[in-house]
Amino acid sequence: MDKIIKLLLISLFAVLLGGCATTGEIDYMVVSGSTDEGNDIFVTLIKFDDQWDVPAGTMSCCRATAGAMVGVYDRVFPEKVAVEWLDKSENRIYFGEVAIDKKGYKLAKSLPYFTLSTGEVFKKIKPYLIVGMGESGEIKVWLSNTRSAGFTGRVLHELASGQAQWRENK
Repeated sequence: MDKIIKLLLISLFAVLLGGCATTGEIDYMVVSGSTDEGNDIFVTLIKFDDQWDVPAGTMSCCRATAGAMVGVYDRVFPEKVAVEWLDKSENRIYFGEVAIDKKGYKLAKSLPYFTLSTGEVFKKIKPYLIVGMGESGEIKVWLSNTRSAGFTGRVLHELASGQAQWRENK
């Protein structure tokens, strides 16, 4: 009888610890890069947790808006992102890494509904993870329930910010 009680207590403890995890797997999310409007950059790296990355390329618009998007399936919500890009106007290569707020996973799992301009409430929410790269090397990561502004009920959570280093593009 004591063994059964111990086994039950151990199982309960394991479930409670698992429930307290700060990050977990997301079935589907959209990942995107962005920059300041009019700032032409060429992104060579957007890599999460030193494990998985998304295709990058040329970007010229718009902060906190999902530009070129990639659907990502069955991934653990990331805890950090590394980026590298060429800012054509400055002829500099920026590179850096930022830690993503551990609350991001819980926020991603509880994003609210939003309303279209037609009045239709959109209930099938997918998280948008937007990585922003600024003109002077700023790095930001946002989480949103829509790809851009203009929807009633859009939320935009800033999950990370930092400053990239740079080197001249030779």
